[in-house]
Amino acid sequence: MPGTPPHQKKAFSCKRYRENITPVSIRKLIVLVELEKQNRRSPYSEKVLAGVIDFLLNTDFHNLEGRGMKKSFARTELETAVSYLDENLTIQYLVYRYKFAVYSVNRIVNDFPIVLAIEPTSLCNLKCTMCFQADRSFFTSKPLMGFMDMDLYRRIIDEANEHQLCSIVLASRGEPMLHKNLAEMIRYANRKRIIDVKLNTNATRLTEEKSRELLEAEPKTLVFSVDAGNKEEFEAIRVGADFDKVVQNITRFNDIRAKEFSHSQTRTRISMTVFRATQDVKEAENCWSGLVDEFAVNPSDYRLDIYEHPPLPDETKACSLLWERLYIWWDGKVNPCDIDYKSCLHLGTVDENTSVQSIWLGEKMQSLRKSHSEGRKNDNYPCSQCYGS
Repeated sequence: MPGTPPHQKKAFSCKRYRENITPVSIRKLIVLVELEKQNRRSPYSEKVLAGVIDFLLNTDFHNLEGRGMKKSFARTELETAVSYLDENLTIQYLVYRYKFAVYSVNRIVNDFPIVLAIEPTSLCNLKCTMCFQADRSFFTSKPLMGFMDMDLYRRIIDEANEHQLCSIVLASRGEPMLHKNLAEMIRYANRKRIIDVKLNTNATRLTEEKSRELLEAEPKTLVFSVDAGNKEEFEAIRVGADFDKVVQNITRFNDIRAKEFSHSQTRTRISMTVFRATQDVKEAENCWSGLVDEFAVNPSDYRLDIYEHPPLPDETKACSLLWERLYIWWDGKVNPCDIDYKSCLHLGTVDENTSVQSIWLGEKMQSLRKSHSEGRKNDNYPCSQCYGS
């Protein structure tokens, strides 16, 4: 119901990566970080590297709550560090996962966003009932609709490369697979050593041809947004989608990966958003988990009606996104979150004269962090209407 705080705890399971990382693997990673500490030319401070070592030594990767960390550095991430990366990239990746787990929770401002969410397009082919794409005032607004220009995208990625950014998410308000150059976006980010490239899609446009294009481009994580395990509920939520077609698309993708790209490093995940009582998580997991590597459940953040929510008088908890990421729309406009899908909190626009870093460290963002840190989250609209943290 609108105005009701999220109650569903996040759940996560892995099929393809269920093996534990052995103590030998952990020791190998610690040795690599210790050697990096001795490197006088290392781009990482001794404090950060010491933090990574402490994290590896003392973290229970099955239970990260209660240690000032996000549930973000689990066995899948360790498996990536151990198996797929050369030593230089392994250090960079471990530093990234450490900062992702620790910095936002402890309100540490990195010199560059830890994650960039980049929107290939604001257009979508569905009108999901919980999504802002169901807001007619949004999807009928021509100034808000468009596709990211490749020159702008390359400018963003080039700057990210200069700051050793490890993570981008290709998604936000629209369906990324509507962008004709999506595969090239992924390839360019990989060429620029962005280690963790994630793509979110509703899988409705996942044709045989597109499946091969994506597998050749090789995003690190491919997330399919699916919210039910039966046709009736799925199509009632994801208005405009065909349940049977989506099952067919994901099944075919899985088969192509297994037969033609058996060494692919692309990890697949179902992401289920729970926002109504009739959704059966177990049914959905039974339906989809055999087709992907991971299954995740998340609470709804009530994106559709955020601007009409009543203010939350007792909500003072700071939003962790302010220390973690930025959202860059298709036209270069930057926002601190995508729940504010009409950009009331607009921070600036990336162009030839304005960098991502200048916005991240700029006055507007610093002011937003300060008010949240001081318990004045409600001074900012629509933060005042949002349960997210």
